[in-house]
Amino acid sequence: MFSRVFTSANPPFVWIDAVDPTRAELEQIAREYGYPETAVSDCLDPEHLPKFERFGPNCFAILRAYDERADLMADTVQALTRKVALFWGPTFLVSIHRKEQPYLSAVIRSWNEEHPPGVEPGNNGMYTIELLAEIALAVVLSYEAPLEGAEARMDAFEGTLLQHTDVSSLLHQMYMIKRRVALLKRLLWHTISVSNRFPSAQEKGLPLLQDLRENAESMHFYADELLEDVNNLLHMQLSLAAHRTNEVVQILTVFSAFFLPLTFIVGVYGMNFQHMPELSQRWGYPAVVLLMFGVSAAIWTWFRRRGWLK
Repeated sequence: MFSRVFTSANPPFVWIDAVDPTRAELEQIAREYGYPETAVSDCLDPEHLPKFERFGPNCFAILRAYDERADLMADTVQALTRKVALFWGPTFLVSIHRKEQPYLSAVIRSWNEEHPPGVEPGNNGMYTIELLAEIALAVVLSYEAPLEGAEARMDAFEGTLLQHTDVSSLLHQMYMIKRRVALLKRLLWHTISVSNRFPSAQEKGLPLLQDLRENAESMHFYADELLEDVNNLLHMQLSLAAHRTNEVVQILTVFSAFFLPLTFIVGVYGMNFQHMPELSQRWGYPAVVLLMFGVSAAIWTWFRRRGWLK
């Protein structure tokens, strides 16, 4: 479905928004505005990462925004984000996407409110630069919500570190957060690369693009910090799990140290040979029992002095 979002006669400019176009319709757009077949193929690739290409006076870019309807366990490019392709030149901009995207709909509403029909432009006709900056900025800001959600979940996990919880479930959840944040960071890095290549022949367009780049870099830095934090949490959780295992092993070792010499004594006197010392003695059994108590007391005293029973 094609719709003319905005049209201006002075200066001449048109913004066309295409929702889920067919390949034939994309090829028609490419022929009309002088784009090669490769740009059409990139538009049809659902997993294509952000990119930028220039074809003479016209440009082509792909951006990916976070999908608000994505599942909490989504950890792939296609499941976590939605793609928007942009064809633009001095007098036109074509935005192409498969489904309605809330951030883009918000940009369309805002643009129509700021540029009502019949009103002379107040930006000296910098429609292309302004639109690119607004759309790309909306794409960048769409990553803020999932990053804040990841930070909140990490804070909740941090509060349970010293509690005896289901470690395997906790590690799995933290690992999924790590995968999502790492993917968001990667996409933001590609978005920064694309925004740095946006051309601006007019000096008045530079502040718009500079603001876009600053926001993209800030969001990328935010994702980088969260990725480092979740790595630290994973290492701490693994260290605590290893510490708990060591405590269990220590307790088992103490019990083994107590029973090992006792088992040895019982084993020796359980061989039942005919000519064994103390077998014929009346006080042989009580003496062996006292010996076992004495060995246990000696081990307990030794362990306590070395601080192994704390």
